[in-house]
Amino acid sequence: MALSRFSSPSLALKSKIFARSLASITPEGIVDGSQTMLHLESRFACVCPSCYGKFSKQKVATSHESDIKATEILKETTNYLKVRWCDGHHGIVPRTPRGYYGPPPVVNAIDKYYKLSLRHYSEIKVWDEPDENVYQFWNYEDILTDDQAMKDYLEHFMRYGLVFLRNCDTATSPEKLMEDLHLTPLINPIFGKVDPVIHKPNPENVAYSAGTLIQHTDLSYNTPPANIYGFMCIHNNVHGGESTFRDQYSAALQLKATRPDLFDVLATTPRRHRFNALKMRFWHHVNEDPIFVLKEGHLYRIVDFMSSFDEYHFISHIDLETRKKWWEGYQLYREYTQDQSKMAKIRLNPGDIVLADNWRVTHGRTAFSEGPEIKRHMYAFFLHWNHVQGRLLDTNIDENLELDEIDEQN
Repeated sequence: MALSRFSSPSLALKSKIFARSLASITPEGIVDGSQTMLHLESRFACVCPSCYGKFSKQKVATSHESDIKATEILKETTNYLKVRWCDGHHGIVPRTPRGYYGPPPVVNAIDKYYKLSLRHYSEIKVWDEPDENVYQFWNYEDILTDDQAMKDYLEHFMRYGLVFLRNCDTATSPEKLMEDLHLTPLINPIFGKVDPVIHKPNPENVAYSAGTLIQHTDLSYNTPPANIYGFMCIHNNVHGGESTFRDQYSAALQLKATRPDLFDVLATTPRRHRFNALKMRFWHHVNEDPIFVLKEGHLYRIVDFMSSFDEYHFISHIDLETRKKWWEGYQLYREYTQDQSKMAKIRLNPGDIVLADNWRVTHGRTAFSEGPEIKRHMYAFFLHWNHVQGRLLDTNIDENLELDEIDEQN
């Protein structure tokens, strides 16, 4: 895979400001202040024109001999080292975040948003009971025309897993509205990019009923499940029909605090979610994850949609004692999940859009009643996390600015 100049590959210099002492070459690599780059790392970090595409800003040289050695430091500037290696190549090695990632707007965006956009647990705000932050609304026109308002909106979404938008044009499709915000393309699941959620008599999908929808994540049978769930209100004058949301990290942590043994079972036992549309070819989807997916010991993704549980696989592949513990843990976890006092409840009005982190915040609905002139019409859609991430990290700068100091060295 090609690596973008502004990505953070494992061999790239870390976002640590080097001391400005003279760099030197040792048997291990290049010592620059308190930082040591292995010889091989220094060669992979080279950003000279022959190692990076001038226009693509992607790594061109993607393999080097393991015994490559830096042999001479030809020049030092504030942000770069000019280095010669034993294979005769001489190039440019960044020594600061500014040197590797780009001008101050880029570095500032990385400092502020990088960990959050990568879903680092330390950056999010787990909410147990919804407060005014959870219910905060933005105006569509504001985030469309004001870049900082857009970043505040997306930052809030990533921290809380939930964000609301008002005054969206109901005559415009959510796909077009998201496109104008540079958050597309939408995910295209079996229900289509934009799914009209309207009450139907005797529906095959419970989402189209008028009954209560319990808390759940969506597309749990996809590998991986869709990152972001979107919901837009077109018409809503029914009695009831409130949208409900629950921070599942809070429910999971509640289980961990009360029964850590059961938390561990839900975090280690694989559970298949399966969807097979018998009337449609090529739509047999299966995902296998624990209910709680952990990363570095912290919650990273929750996959929980009971309607798509593959019961046969679970019974036939998981031993009896583990299944007993699993069901004990899952039932207790679901009690915490369905605690009404912990849910964010809101009646969506025409022109409202909600985005929910489908790996963290479950959604549901209270029951409602309809009549001849009483309707509830919504649109459901899904976004890719990386498109939201890219919009948050975007700096809208002239990329040629970053070349100034490099050009001076050539």
